[in-house]
Amino acid sequence: MATLSCPVHGPQTAGGSMCPQPGCMEFLEPEVTPAEPVCPEPGCGNPLDPDGTCPLHNLGMAAEAAAYAGPAAAPGAGPAAPGARFELEFPFGPVPIDRGELRIGRSEDLGAIAASLSAYDRVSRKHAIVWVEDGALFVRDLGSTNGTFVNDRQVEDGSRRQLHEGDELRFASVLRARVRRAGAA
Repeated sequence: MATLSCPVHGPQTAGGSMCPQPGCMEFLEPEVTPAEPVCPEPGCGNPLDPDGTCPLHNLGMAAEAAAYAGPAAAPGAGPAAPGARFELEFPFGPVPIDRGELRIGRSEDLGAIAASLSAYDRVSRKHAIVWVEDGALFVRDLGSTNGTFVNDRQVEDGSRRQLHEGDELRFASVLRARVRRAGAA
């Protein structure tokens, strides 16, 4: 049986079609793992050829190393190591994301991030959520008015999108953030 996961709270052990967490009304979705390695170039997502090359990008030494070490060795090709730390590089500075979640929006109950976003009037009060799950980073739009985008591709309302180092997040048309591994140059 497939593991069911809440887009907000992650894997759930209880049965049913909705998240059992108090106050959460999210539908549980089957966990999906990529069947094959994909190109590590941000926004590409093309399956790699058997020799580890992308049909669109010259990956150089990264592709050669991935071919010898297996698909998880290619940057961005699979989930990060458990316990991985990420940060979002906003124009106002980096915001760390460890094991929890970061809710992005202008609502005062979101704390310090809301104060930093007060000048971005096109960002919704409760715009998106970014979280770490099993060492990988994900984003989900929370029904925002002006949308959430990963590498200029819109995240559909209610669906989650895995993020990789170097990806660009855009909230509405005004706020951009770059995904980085915490401590990476």
